[in-house]
Amino acid sequence: MTRVLAVIPGDIGRQLLFSSTLASLKQHYPQADIDVVVEPRAKSAYRVIQTVGNLIVFNFESRNGSADWGNLIGQMRDRRYDVGLTISRDWTAGLILWLVGIPRRIGYANLNIPTFVRYARKSFPKLAGTVADLSGSFLTNSIAPNARQYDAYRYHDLLQGIGITDQCPELDITIPTADHDWAAAEGQRLGINTNRPYVILHGGTGAENSDDEPSQLYPIKSWQSVVQGYQERQPEIPLLIVQGNDNQEWVASLVAVCPQLQVVTPQDVGQLAALIDAAHLMICADRAPLHLGVACHTRLVALFGALEPSRHLPNQPYFSGLKSLTNQVGDISPIQVLEKIWEVS
Repeated sequence: MTRVLAVIPGDIGRQLLFSSTLASLKQHYPQADIDVVVEPRAKSAYRVIQTVGNLIVFNFESRNGSADWGNLIGQMRDRRYDVGLTISRDWTAGLILWLVGIPRRIGYANLNIPTFVRYARKSFPKLAGTVADLSGSFLTNSIAPNARQYDAYRYHDLLQGIGITDQCPELDITIPTADHDWAAAEGQRLGINTNRPYVILHGGTGAENSDDEPSQLYPIKSWQSVVQGYQERQPEIPLLIVQGNDNQEWVASLVAVCPQLQVVTPQDVGQLAALIDAAHLMICADRAPLHLGVACHTRLVALFGALEPSRHLPNQPYFSGLKSLTNQVGDISPIQVLEKIWEVS
């Protein structure tokens, strides 16, 4: 096996969770060229995922015409892949791998059947059944998905299609030296000694796109209570709040009531990863920074709305997920957050 293609539609978090699978592939086939098809919103993840040789960027969510699809398939065909993998449950992902002519095509069983097939079942059951059967036949190896386990483990199960049954390794990222240097310079700017622990807060953004559930911002008043409660016990530890292009107003509102917070503005995933890597603790929403924290082995407390924490966190004592009983992250009390912080700290 010399060439592998992974089709990974989705957000940055999906790419980070898939990094374990890419690492296993590279370990078993060190000479293989591994290419990945990603959406524009997720390509920045590959600043810290360095097992990939070539990125093919394609906007699956756009209104793509025949020329767009033809161009994508043409790029894939030129590379002559031996194996194709996809985490997508949509049957069209298998179709793409089949159209490219990849001999071994691996995905999940029980694919999402097209809407027109579901409607046709009532009037034309035989025809609809035939189309549904064909949708699964585009894959040569179908893996039964275990939706209850940690998503990184579920993605790693796809490698069973090429005979790899090893235990899933940890998330695999490499932070560029330049990003570590930037984080150290930020520490100096803020007056934080490089050997001094700090806590990083990441609240997500109202506009941030997550494939698992809509973004939910933890209320300002609740954050204020968490910050004050933490500093009552640990007054000497600096608290840093991450600001991005989409949450400047929210950060300003939080800093207005918590002026002791120090604002950091990383420009890319690598700089954010470097900040998280050097932190003593991170308190965050269920978004991409959560997976960076896991990859960096930084102690963390993550706030979840409807999603089960076991989907996005491995079972480790220094990672703690706090799920809302109402599926609304705003209903998690600050006392609950502080209790989890003391557990993992």
